[in-house]
Amino acid sequence: MAKERKRPPEDIRKDIYSQLAWDNRVGHTNILVKVMDDGTVILSGMVASHTDRFEAEEDAYAVSGVNRVENRLTVSLPPAYPVPDDEDIAAQIENLLQWNLTIDASRIQVVVTGGVLTLMGDVDSIWQKYRAEHLAENIAGVISVDNRLLVRPIGDVSDEDIRHDILGTLARNTFIDASNIAVSVKKGEVTFNGIVENHLFKRIALDIAHNTNGVVDVHDNLEIAP
Repeated sequence: MAKERKRPPEDIRKDIYSQLAWDNRVGHTNILVKVMDDGTVILSGMVASHTDRFEAEEDAYAVSGVNRVENRLTVSLPPAYPVPDDEDIAAQIENLLQWNLTIDASRIQVVVTGGVLTLMGDVDSIWQKYRAEHLAENIAGVISVDNRLLVRPIGDVSDEDIRHDILGTLARNTFIDASNIAVSVKKGEVTFNGIVENHLFKRIALDIAHNTNGVVDVHDNLEIAP
């Protein structure tokens, strides 16, 4: 197969703006896009929520020619929106976690200072750690999240069992060429090395690790194929 022709940065930039304008989930009017010669995209400006921040990054990755995204977007409520105080924000987050049946909220402490949310305590799995973060970060008034939750898996799972489960799941996946990915595990911490075809495949690999029993952390050294 012939190698895809490198796209000019200005063409990539125009397509990203079009993608952002198309996606009505994202308040895109205050987003600035810069594209470097190597396909790196820099997003800057302000958005109203962490969801907007994440979805703007995903929209950029969806455009052909993008190799990497530096997400420098900051979260700030619109001037006309009443900003809740830290106690109200913390109370909303605590209620939200308590209503979520997949997380034991009694083991999580919520602290909000100047809109900065800190999550402390422990959970059974790494996906619970990030689910708690994703639930909390979209509460109005949260400007950033410091996720200090510790993962303490239930039961004794060996590093080799974790590695075997991840490799098996990668091999079963339709999209990923597992032969280009190396997986190592030490004390429950998973490290990925190798090459994947695009950002979507990279995210799938990371999600597989996050959903594997016994994993306490994931280190991502995967590179996108040029």
